[in-house]
Amino acid sequence: MIPMEHLRAKLLDRRRELFADAARTEDDVLQLEQEPQSESAEQGQEENLIRLLDRMDTRLKAEIESIDRALIRLETGGYGVCARCGGEIRQSRLDVLPWAEHCIDCARKQERTGA
Repeated sequence: MIPMEHLRAKLLDRRRELFADAARTEDDVLQLEQEPQSESAEQGQEENLIRLLDRMDTRLKAEIESIDRALIRLETGGYGVCARCGGEIRQSRLDVLPWAEHCIDCARKQERTGA
């Protein structure tokens, strides 16, 4: 098993990356807003940006929340235990997705059923 400090560092690094991505996106949006364009092009671009930011915001928040839950599980001793069946989450899965909350079997079931 990977040492807990390594896992914590990996999770915190990913969390920092997500916040940096969000900051860069915000900077890009501000830069686009400052570029002069025709009114109709500006309105279309603004609508596209709003939709894009909404999707990014939802995805970023969900991933950050998953990382935060994984950090809590690390502290409380529940890390590596499937939230659905209580079984072990394999190390190979945690190596790829350190914030995984479900074993691969339960994750597949959840994808199929949506629950």
